[in-house]
Amino acid sequence: MILNNKTYIRHTNKPEWGLGKVTQVLNPQKFSAFFENKGHKILIYSPNYIQIESEIESHPLLDNIDLANAKAKMSSEHVTLERMVAGFLKIFPQGFNDKKYYENERGYKLKASKKLNFELSRENFAKLLDDKNFSEITRLCRLIAGQTNLIYPNEMMGLKEALESPAHQELFSKSLFNLLYGEQSLKSRFMDFAGVLSRIKADKWTIQTYFLYLFDPEQYLFMKPVITQKAAKICNFELHYDAKLNWRTYNSLQNFGIYFKTELCKFGEHLTPKDMIDVQSFFWAIANKDAYGKD
Repeated sequence: MILNNKTYIRHTNKPEWGLGKVTQVLNPQKFSAFFENKGHKILIYSPNYIQIESEIESHPLLDNIDLANAKAKMSSEHVTLERMVAGFLKIFPQGFNDKKYYENERGYKLKASKKLNFELSRENFAKLLDDKNFSEITRLCRLIAGQTNLIYPNEMMGLKEALESPAHQELFSKSLFNLLYGEQSLKSRFMDFAGVLSRIKADKWTIQTYFLYLFDPEQYLFMKPVITQKAAKICNFELHYDAKLNWRTYNSLQNFGIYFKTELCKFGEHLTPKDMIDVQSFFWAIANKDAYGKD
């Protein structure tokens, strides 16, 4: 057998399974693999029906499979992307173009994004920093945070209390400017902001990811821990979640979002995400399929 746990494959007799990746070589004839549209399978190797995809170097979903979860669900039906889409369309028949979707999911987030990019544009933000007007920066941040329901009320209260101190206002303002406009790597800027949030005791995933998400929703995804973990579990995706703010979890979150942003496009224009706002809303819907009742 020439397979290893980095090998991408297709089962030529089961093309509907889609792309797979070997997860373990069990013996010279037997191996396990995870397929996009079928989940975890144990197979007997044969070059007659196992096609190796040697030109594929990486895959955002298959490189981040939660194997323990996938193995535990082997006896049950794998939740395919098609099933997730079908569930989403039961709530929003016109997909991301649905009026109900815009009113309930997209519109208010887009409004908050526009407000952040206007009030805290690079020019405006830099002037406020130059004037040492940290209280105004943090006031605007709290105002923008309050425009959505993405940050939990108790975490909003915690942020408000953390930013009552002038010293904390300065720390937060400078670090947020660096996060949004700094020239260092995203990892460096992300961890700097995480360190400041930890120092002022406001180190929550919702706060950590909220401002990047609204600043550039085409690139960055928001993390609401319970919902995101639930969506990841449905997809057998290894989020590497830790309540402590860290780069590994956020990088996994980004890969999770990139996969869906790419794959949903295959279902037509009405399911082509405009940005990560649509991706985050899709996660919310598949993890809370009863959120809108039975209407």
